[in-house]
Amino acid sequence: MNNQIPQSTEFEKSLLGAFFYASSFADQQDMYDRVLMHVADVDFYNPQNKAAFVAIGELLEQTVEVEPQALINQIEKDGVLNAQQATTLVADLQTTTATTSNVEAYAKEIRTTAISRNLIDLMNRTNQAAHDPASVPDDLIAQVRSTLDNIEDTHEASEFKSVKNALSELINEISEASQNNSELKAGAIPTGYPKLDRLIKGLQPNNLIILAARPAVGKTAFALNMAKRAAQSKEIGHKTVVVFNMEMNVSSMMLRMLASESNVPMNKLQTGNDLTTDPTGKDLNTDWTRIHATNNNLSHLRIQLNAASGITMSSLRAQLRTLDTQLKRDDPQGGVGLVIIDYLQLIEPDEGRTDGRQNEISKISRQLKKLTTEMNIPVVALSQLSRGVESRDEKRPKLSDLRDSGAIEQDADIVMFLYRKDYYDANGNREGDEGYDQQATPDDSKVDLIVAKNRQGANETVQLLFRRSVQSYDNFDYHHENN
Repeated sequence: MNNQIPQSTEFEKSLLGAFFYASSFADQQDMYDRVLMHVADVDFYNPQNKAAFVAIGELLEQTVEVEPQALINQIEKDGVLNAQQATTLVADLQTTTATTSNVEAYAKEIRTTAISRNLIDLMNRTNQAAHDPASVPDDLIAQVRSTLDNIEDTHEASEFKSVKNALSELINEISEASQNNSELKAGAIPTGYPKLDRLIKGLQPNNLIILAARPAVGKTAFALNMAKRAAQSKEIGHKTVVVFNMEMNVSSMMLRMLASESNVPMNKLQTGNDLTTDPTGKDLNTDWTRIHATNNNLSHLRIQLNAASGITMSSLRAQLRTLDTQLKRDDPQGGVGLVIIDYLQLIEPDEGRTDGRQNEISKISRQLKKLTTEMNIPVVALSQLSRGVESRDEKRPKLSDLRDSGAIEQDADIVMFLYRKDYYDANGNREGDEGYDQQATPDDSKVDLIVAKNRQGANETVQLLFRRSVQSYDNFDYHHENN
């Protein structure tokens, strides 16, 4: 067993010495930029080499060419080494047989050993914490996951793509879409609501979609209806729809899905009382007949439900990756295809609540957007609206009503609001408030789905019909054409 600490001091010296072999300041700047795509100063094991790397960056920032005396002066100026130490270090770097063409290879080797050291440090700290009787296992697991994500993410460089290649890919997508004769963008998953799909071109990979409303308007019901319809679509293929809910257990989510699909009121399903049946089996419209039919219809759908109370972003991300790997192992064409999160403000920060709620939500929002790119999937995140809506006469929500952070609006590709006029009674009382006129609320409500931000097209309003008793959302026009 090798207990030596992983290090690559010779590669560090080669990388630093290579700057003396560059033919010009421009070449040195180019080398430095290419190196930074792979390493940072924290990746250097030898403190003196780290000081030299920092000094090289500072010289180039000042548009000063990296030559021996200039580097000695800058290292001494930084106060890390004295003049004699700096002179000895630079003299040693000048003896390397490095080549400028290999600087990226040197940088990758430095990065590899730095990752190994970080992993060893993480395991040592985890081992020590796990032996502490006061440590909480769930918190420790979350910390490990968060640190692993940080190790993986550091220095992750984006790639350039030429206009020629990007245009070629786009034209292929357009060609594929035209052959499919679909109003969805290639690779998108339908919401199951045609007018909405025409507007946003479906739920597209790499997109963060925000669905916001005030409490009890019906956003959870709409999210579950959308999950079911997406899972029923041919476009989902072998992929799985994943629903995280931080407020409900799996049974509560399933109850709503059963009610909406079977058209049996929730109050009947909750108690089991007054459910109609036909012992002869001839009446196909009894409650029990519809329940059994729904069981057959929903059981084959690829939907995974997760009652994720108190989940952190790193834990959510890790669970999704694990599930995605398992699904692809069982079916190479499988994997996670769509994620729905109910709701964003209930995701716990990895570091605990220390940074102010707005900053925490900003970080979570950015991480959700990053998740869409990492897994190449659409993510629908439900969100609360601020109470500011209640303080004005016009109750229709707008972008500034998104609760806790403007970063949500910035990160989102699409922002949608649910608005029910009957959510407020004639006296302005909100549904659920004491004094609210329950008689003023019909079972069927027209709901405005307001698309307030849409990177795929226009901002418009889609009308839906919400049926409270069965927690179902239907296309408004379709409902009225069939009644």
